[in-house]
Amino acid sequence: MDAKQKLLEYVEFIDKKLDEYWKEELAIGFGFNEKQKALVIKMLEHSREHNLRPAKRLRGSFVNYGFILGGEKADERVCRAAMAVEIVHTALLMMDDVMDQDNLRRGKPTTHKFFEGEDGDGHYGESMAYSTSIAILTIGYQLMLDSGFDNEKAKKVSDKFLRGVANTAYGQAYDVNLEKIKDDWGEDDVMVLHKAKTAIYTYENPLFVGAILAGLEGKVYEILHDYSMDGGVAFQLQDDILGVYGDPEKTGKSADSDLLQGKCTLLVIKLLKDGTPEQIKALNSVWGKRTASREAIDLAKQAIIESGSLEYSRKISKEYAARAAKIAEKLRELNLNKEAIDYIQGIAEYMVNRDV
Repeated sequence: MDAKQKLLEYVEFIDKKLDEYWKEELAIGFGFNEKQKALVIKMLEHSREHNLRPAKRLRGSFVNYGFILGGEKADERVCRAAMAVEIVHTALLMMDDVMDQDNLRRGKPTTHKFFEGEDGDGHYGESMAYSTSIAILTIGYQLMLDSGFDNEKAKKVSDKFLRGVANTAYGQAYDVNLEKIKDDWGEDDVMVLHKAKTAIYTYENPLFVGAILAGLEGKVYEILHDYSMDGGVAFQLQDDILGVYGDPEKTGKSADSDLLQGKCTLLVIKLLKDGTPEQIKALNSVWGKRTASREAIDLAKQAIIESGSLEYSRKISKEYAARAAKIAEKLRELNLNKEAIDYIQGIAEYMVNRDV
């Protein structure tokens, strides 16, 4: 069974577990009167719906296979740790969507748009999105702490997990600042950004959580770190490509918003560096402008293709993925679980060939 099929099977498994967990959380409730209770239920019901939207569940799968590396079968404790990672991910997406002012996430309204409602009260929507995300973030942390492992492992995992989320926030701040200093950034900044956000958050953090819970020690962490840096960059480069050329029906988000928001991507920096004056003009007519005509957006996308930037981004993404897969091969020297290594190695290649 290849990595893609293993991931699809894991998605089916973890989604059922998440659904069960949200029912438990909704049953707890909170509120000092009926009005507050109703509001909390609305926040939780939206969070449940948001969390259970079709998703890759890559982070949860890395917790799972990071644990299986050690040779033991994943149990309910590992499942709870993986669910915690996925719930924290939902909370961070809620905040990210406010910062990016996105309207859609996985094909449905983002949290601030959901709460904004028909009356279009943007401040209320954003306030509710931040309040909801903080609550869900904390619920995820609590679930991680209550996963059922002994105190020593729980402490090590918490230290790594929480520090990883903090570093992700620093990475997000770097992303926001790159959009502000557009005349003073280059390809190296893009790679640093992808390591600071995606590599740590999507790859290293969940893999380390699983490995720590498995009691693994020594060189395995060095290999997983190196794998995560290259695999995470490859993943995000493909995400950036899908953010401009992906099918919204599959990705669940606009294929125009990255350009209109002025996202700093390899697609953009390569065109700005090597494109013709006409191609650069076409890009700058929409990049970071927030709104633009359909014709102008399509011309900018065509300019990226004609400049060779799209082809270049795909090439670099595949190179990083190949390096990640090669690094994962080193895990075979450590007498670790073959199934887990096959998955970790295979997923690096799959993530740059996906269309979602």
